[in-house]
Amino acid sequence: MGKFDLMKSIISIVAFAAALISLTGCGGKEKAAWGDYVVACGDKDLYILDAAASTEDSLHVLWHWNVDEAKGQIPDEDAFRARVLDDCKPVDGGKRLLLTSSSGETLLLDIASKAVIFYAKTPMSHSADMLPGERIAVANSTNPAGNSLEIYDVSKPGVVVWRDSLLSGHGAYWSQKHNCLYALGYKELRKYTLKDWDTPQPSLTLEKTYELPGAGGHDLTPSGEDALIITNGGGVYVFDIESGTFSPFAPLEGKRNVKSVNHNLATGRIVYTVGETSWWTNHIYLLNPDKTLSFDPAFRLYKVRVLPDWDAVKADMTAPPFPGFDVNPSLRAPGTSLRIFDDNIWQYDKETVPEAWEPYGIDCTDSARSIGFAKMVADHKPDIVTLQEYSSHMDGHLAPKLRDLGFTNACEEDGTWNFTPVFFDSTAVELLKVRYNLYTPKTYSNANTKSFTSAVFKHRATGRIFAILNTHLWWRPDEAQPGSEMARASQIRLMMAEADALKAEYDCTIFLMGDMNCEENTVPIRQLLDGGYIPCYKVATVFGDNHNGHHRCDPGGFSAESSRKGPDRATGALDHFFIHNAPKDVEVLVYYCIMDAYTLPLTDHYPNFVDVKL
Repeated sequence: MGKFDLMKSIISIVAFAAALISLTGCGGKEKAAWGDYVVACGDKDLYILDAAASTEDSLHVLWHWNVDEAKGQIPDEDAFRARVLDDCKPVDGGKRLLLTSSSGETLLLDIASKAVIFYAKTPMSHSADMLPGERIAVANSTNPAGNSLEIYDVSKPGVVVWRDSLLSGHGAYWSQKHNCLYALGYKELRKYTLKDWDTPQPSLTLEKTYELPGAGGHDLTPSGEDALIITNGGGVYVFDIESGTFSPFAPLEGKRNVKSVNHNLATGRIVYTVGETSWWTNHIYLLNPDKTLSFDPAFRLYKVRVLPDWDAVKADMTAPPFPGFDVNPSLRAPGTSLRIFDDNIWQYDKETVPEAWEPYGIDCTDSARSIGFAKMVADHKPDIVTLQEYSSHMDGHLAPKLRDLGFTNACEEDGTWNFTPVFFDSTAVELLKVRYNLYTPKTYSNANTKSFTSAVFKHRATGRIFAILNTHLWWRPDEAQPGSEMARASQIRLMMAEADALKAEYDCTIFLMGDMNCEENTVPIRQLLDGGYIPCYKVATVFGDNHNGHHRCDPGGFSAESSRKGPDRATGALDHFFIHNAPKDVEVLVYYCIMDAYTLPLTDHYPNFVDVKL
């Protein structure tokens, strides 16, 4: 097949992709309804989820932030005090988040840029809200320096503008319609109005106090414009603003220990959390329609809030990773000198389409899937392509297409078959050295598919030398085959030894990637982290994609839903991409997961790439 014929085949896959988008629903959904997007917080982590696309077994994570990301923007002691997040309220139309921490901090965070706009030491803070004129009200709970309601000015981080005592402050809500602030304490709900607001000494005037139906006021949120939802240890109540009276909130009447409630009066939709393990949970509950979302039990989820509109936030982001990428996948981040593309391509060597695939009308044999893989390479125009589960059967279909696109298999002269090949564009890089290592014993290398390939290249434009280590580690968990985790750890140590030898010979930057069949917090990967190998998504300066890169694609069918245990890369990813021994002027610009709809029936792994400045 010549290059012209190949490109015709690649272009023809557009129709296939369009049909697939219709089939899987990946082409976008109708305008989101209230409650389709939620913000969840607990411990040091903050997530924005597509609740409509999530299931109980699979969370669709749109955005993630960890308190440690504030370091360098604010004093370390402030970041430390923010380590236990207890509220995450969308403000400014949902483009910013007001974060409070019971360990003693309040932050105002811009979602798109992840920039901390405001910070303050707020003892045992439990809730906050924006007031007119870029001021913030914070309710502080039981602490020798707390039990208060405080006012801050965004332009003056850490400076208390005004303060009032409030026993066990737990809620703050500004009513735009009624032009007043409601503050929730242990036994009371207070109504405040603004005073001297346009002066340098603003304050609040306490207008009225309402006794709660029971002690332990906990959450305070609106229900329409004329009512508030209030929780305490004994139940959930509605406060009617006009009459100043409380009544049980019928949908959750009798529900105890509710930590957060969000209610849409017009639709009746409810999103809430309940303290189920001491004060925390790992579940988000939605009503009308009913759904339960589950985090890993290790995550101590506290509150959930509703994000008004994710699309408005996304429009402000640099992602898709940089302007124009969504319409031109070959576009590289400014300053990029090297793009490395990586993918486990699912070994399915049979010539027949599985029965389960017949209703899709999609051919998943190598002859068809090779067209999709070639399309990805043609679209994204990398300099290096690393693959796993690359069989001789797939090679017969894909290798000619890659050759027509200008790529050479670094190991094609090797006498042994390579399941983890490294392809390169010889116009961009020069191959200096290559070695293939098959992992032994066979007990931990099913069908001899587990291996690594090391290749050393010289970048023609910059003269920089770098090494690629591409691997596929043993796959079974310890509970299925004892010793599996240590087998993966041993396989990684072999790669690290290889990298040490290459560093000694070339003193080069190391890129190590592949399907490692284990998460970041496991012994095998911790060896890399402890050895100075840095995940590329964490250090990417233009865009670091947090998607975890795995979904179903097997003889039984395919799905866009993530099949990993955790919602983000740190807790759920099996595919990893590291940089090591890089000089200070070598920079990872972009780490990106390719999640285009047409990739779904190609493999169970989302392809990924890095853009690097050498």
